[in-house]
Amino acid sequence: MDIFLDTSFIISLLIETEKTEDVRKYFDEASVPFVTSVSVYEETYFVGIKMIAEDRLNIGSSYSLRDYIKKSGYDFADTFLKNMHEVFESIEIVHDTKDIKLIENVARTCRLMPNDAVIAATCKFYDIKNLATFDADFKRVDYLEIVKI
Repeated sequence: MDIFLDTSFIISLLIETEKTEDVRKYFDEASVPFVTSVSVYEETYFVGIKMIAEDRLNIGSSYSLRDYIKKSGYDFADTFLKNMHEVFESIEIVHDTKDIKLIENVARTCRLMPNDAVIAATCKFYDIKNLATFDADFKRVDYLEIVKI
């Protein structure tokens, strides 16, 4: 029984939120395999550096963040990136499904944004039924069970 980890779960592992303590305990004590995908990696990377840039550098927009990174690089997020890579090295990373008809069908029938539809379709493709997330939109996906944390 694999559990697919969504960005909101992984971010709470890496950046202090009101859910961090419970998420870390669950992550450390669970005895089932964790799985995620390349799109979750990308989203976690972006969300994490954006949160850190807002907090430490007072950079609010994606465009300003892009400009800052072009000039100064990623040093502001070194600790986050190191910890993020440790988490991703400890879980299985699968390829996102390439079944674009499945993705579109999931997006339409579950009324999901594109990236969430890719995640839900990827879970269906790999027959993963459990999802660790704090994103309420996934409650509309009838074949996924949201893990209680």
